[in-house]
Amino acid sequence: MIRIASLTLYIVMILAGWAFPLLGVFLLAVMGVVVLSGKRKKWCGFYCPRGSFLDLVMSKVSPKKPIPAFFRSKKTWAAGLAIFSLVFAFQLRNAGLFGPWDAGSLSRLGFVFYRMCLVSSAIAVPLALWKNHRSWCTVCPVGNLLRR
Repeated sequence: MIRIASLTLYIVMILAGWAFPLLGVFLLAVMGVVVLSGKRKKWCGFYCPRGSFLDLVMSKVSPKKPIPAFFRSKKTWAAGLAIFSLVFAFQLRNAGLFGPWDAGSLSRLGFVFYRMCLVSSAIAVPLALWKNHRSWCTVCPVGNLLRR
């Protein structure tokens, strides 16, 4: 039931996040509640909306080949985390979220999360079609930070 709800949240976020950017803030809040409730190890395998999408949808069309070893290396993870962090910080700066917050700040923050979700999904789907439906998960900055 949670996986279906998570998948539904993912689909709604991808399809409607541009029009309702507060969905991005909601997604961040859901992740925070799960992680703070002590379920951080279950985030990737059970609660993550993209993980649910990859497992329930992309696994049907994925060739399920072994994930290349370089995807699992600490260097690849560190490079991915650095790129993700720089892009995230750049987006926060461009959204004016390093300065004083105003009435539109939460919406701008939500839109930053929506774009990050959209771009990382644009990477996850081709990886799922190329090798394994969970290839993205081996380099996902969020999942790797939660496992450390």
